[in-house]
Amino acid sequence: MCDPYSIASTMMTVASAGSQYIGYRQQAAQAESQTAMYKQNRRNALTALTRQYGDIGQRQVQEQEAAYQRKEELTRQERARRARARVKAGESGVSGHSVNMALRDISGAAARDRSTVGRNLDWTLGQLQRRKHSARTKAENRINAVQPGQKPSKLALGIGLASTATRGYTRFLKSSPRS
Repeated sequence: MCDPYSIASTMMTVASAGSQYIGYRQQAAQAESQTAMYKQNRRNALTALTRQYGDIGQRQVQEQEAAYQRKEELTRQERARRARARVKAGESGVSGHSVNMALRDISGAAARDRSTVGRNLDWTLGQLQRRKHSARTKAENRINAVQPGQKPSKLALGIGLASTATRGYTRFLKSSPRS
């Protein structure tokens, strides 16, 4: 029959090994939970990024359409001014170089205005592209703010269990009567 010390030593070894395994399972569950949080955070960040890209893209289209309409309006105004200038010149009996110069001035002013609209559009589109880049960077930072879980090492569990078993066996040998 086994002595009480051997039984207690064996029970302690089994309890210690069980405790290590339970700790391993808890760490594994925590890692799975952390990984699930990481995946959800990533999905949320990418969904928000997609919405921001859509909003910015829509704004870019709106800016382009507004610039096109403004350029068309400037062209209509130029044509109306040129027509009025021709009519006035005709009614006044003026023709030649001075009329041509006045018409060129009107066309030049309209061209500068259209160029300004185009340049402003380019600046606005550039700014909106930078917003897209910034949104992408924010999404990446948001994703990187939550790390995926790291599973506990099975090797470490095995080594820990082997160490516990070795200690228990050593205790058992020390407590056993020598023959």
